[in-house]
Amino acid sequence: MKHFLLETKNNISKKKLLPIIIILITLILIIILIIIIIMKSSSSSQKKFLPLICDSNLPQKNCLGGWFYKIEKKNSEKNSLFVKNHNWNFIFITTNIKTQKGKNLLKENSLFLNKNNISIHLMCLEDTFYIDEPKKAYEEISEILKYVNEEKINIKGIHIDCEPHAREDWKNGTNDKKNEIFNNYLKVIEYGRKAINEFKPNITYSGAVAWWYSNKVKNKELNFGRGFDLVNKDRFDFIVPMIYDGAGGSVKKVIERSNDYFNDNVGVVIGISVKDYDYLIFNNVIEEIKNIRASNQFFYGISIFANHYYPDWDDF
Repeated sequence: MKHFLLETKNNISKKKLLPIIIILITLILIIILIIIIIMKSSSSSQKKFLPLICDSNLPQKNCLGGWFYKIEKKNSEKNSLFVKNHNWNFIFITTNIKTQKGKNLLKENSLFLNKNNISIHLMCLEDTFYIDEPKKAYEEISEILKYVNEEKINIKGIHIDCEPHAREDWKNGTNDKKNEIFNNYLKVIEYGRKAINEFKPNITYSGAVAWWYSNKVKNKELNFGRGFDLVNKDRFDFIVPMIYDGAGGSVKKVIERSNDYFNDNVGVVIGISVKDYDYLIFNNVIEEIKNIRASNQFFYGISIFANHYYPDWDDF
């Protein structure tokens, strides 16, 4: 009898505990589910930004665009029409928001370019004096991005055109002087990156560079200037070597003179000038360069210098 009562008591205890156990298991499962959802959400929000030159729906080897100046010479619709008619899918457009006119030009041109699905990179720092005062790069790019954010202007990136080799003290300087200038140039790039990280982190950062910087490092004339010195998390996403003004003129030269940066394993957009070639075969030149470089994972398209050198620029 005593055994029976004890067994009955145990069964009652078990029956009382069962709902509690079920509740605890359910709570644990809910907690696990919540953790999974949070982790997925966190993973999605922290998904690495992929810097691109043109639309993500296009193979990046098909990115074709160029440097665009004299935006005030024609109205925004005609500028956009010019870009579209020449099959550009991205643009490095000169940008100045220091005046109301400059702000209006940016807004108006962006409106029409976006309508035509042209990826917009705002070109700035078009001078060498920033090398003397690198922090001004941060100030200028910050102001541009604040304005872009305020006006909700859709842009793909920032492109800088600050060329250390264009300075007179570079042309006549010793290697030590050139290294001093180049080190300050790297600071300009870094200050630009700092502004982007603060005000609009998910955009692409690129810069026009001399095609021979990397070669000068190999020849011990510069301490820095390899592709990986220019493209890294603190500096550019891509570089655009300017293979023109005597450096281009044939597909062979363009391929040879872009080799160093490709061998440095960094993202490269090849810069060529329309005025270096017979315009009747210019599209063939573009296709030939593209076909040769297409298999290289670091090839991200071609940039053309520049809109106002096209023979039909005045027709628009």
